[in-house]
Amino acid sequence: LFRRHRHEIDLVISDLVMPKLGGRQLVEALRGEGSSVPVLFTSGYSADTVSGAAQFPLGVNFLQKPWTLDDLFARVRLLLDGD
Repeated sequence: LFRRHRHEIDLVISDLVMPKLGGRQLVEALRGEGSSVPVLFTSGYSADTVSGAAQFPLGVNFLQKPWTLDDLFARVRLLLDGD
């Protein structure tokens, strides 16, 4: 899906812990496609609990669950504005 629509995608939002392709592998796949699209991970696990989460690559952000829509909208705006 990303390969077909890569030029239409401004931000990727994903859970960090997934059964088949974890967050770190997702970022590696996106970067392997030559994309620098910002990534926002969310998880019920804390960033400290998730192994290596504090060492996210540039352009990757983390939003702890539970979050409010205001939290999500603020983080999305921040990432889309490039700050």
